[in-house]
Amino acid sequence: MTEEFDNPPWYFVDLSMAIEDGRLAEIHRHWQSMAGAGEIPPVGRFDPLDLARHLGQLFIVRVEPGGSAGDEPLLRYTLIGTRLVEALGRDTTGQPVADTFPPGHPVGRVYRHLLEHRVPVRTHGRLDWVDKDYRRFESILLPLAGPDGRIVKVLGAAVYD
Repeated sequence: MTEEFDNPPWYFVDLSMAIEDGRLAEIHRHWQSMAGAGEIPPVGRFDPLDLARHLGQLFIVRVEPGGSAGDEPLLRYTLIGTRLVEALGRDTTGQPVADTFPPGHPVGRVYRHLLEHRVPVRTHGRLDWVDKDYRRFESILLPLAGPDGRIVKVLGAAVYD
């Protein structure tokens, strides 16, 4: 169930990864090819240039440890593709994810779920949170593991209508 994440009519989460867009499906297949059976791909196997034709749709989030034991990690954008900047009307490179969404937006819970359960996530809906409710989006969030197995980055991609 994804009711804990969904915010109808503009934001929905799909844990089954029923990807509709062919570009996102290709990126997801590439991510799967980097992993062993049932494993999270190691960050060292990821090279953005392997997805060069999709660079404009990609974003990368770095997972930084919290300040003290028990603190939630800080999620920070380290790459925002040009197509995302154009669609959203802003470049959030270097900014914490939490600072780029309005209070109460479910994206924080979605990232927490990804980190805790070590699973990819698909989201879709409308761009209401950037005052573009006339545009639809589909995105994927794909975890990447460090040498110790901890998720250290999230490879993301998004497309817009």
